Amino acid sequence: MATVVFDNAVLLVSGYDLSGDFNEVTLEHGVETQDETAFGDTTRIHKGGLKTTRLTGRGFWQSPTPDQVFFDRVGDDDEVVTVFPDGVIEGSTSSGSGYAFKSVLTAYNQGGAVGTMLPFDIAAETRGID
Repeated sequence: MATVVFDNAVLLVSGYDLSGDFNEVTLEHGVETQDETAFGDTTRIHKGGLKTTRLTGRGFWQSPTPDQVFFDRVGDDDEVVTVFPDGVIEGSTSSGSGYAFKSVLTAYNQGGAVGTMLPFDIAAETRGID
């Protein structure tokens, strides 16, 4: 049974606090599997390869913050993304758990139907530490 209501996430992108602009955020942690199968093997043999992290998020466009942060940064490979799924306590040095990584902003989309709130979505992927 779930005991945490996902209602207080903090999302920081390139030093901007965009928590109030987003209503959905997802972190996908994974690994690229490598095939180590050789002649004579009767089943596939896989090894864990390089680790990956991908962030996707959706929200409602509020002039001008999302556009200021994302429009010119798509394709940049040095943007710091930080997510605290259960918020941050102001003035505290302890925030529970959070995730931060240098990323490439891979997508920034906006648009919707007439008469609705203007939605946007973003995607960012880890870029490594070198």
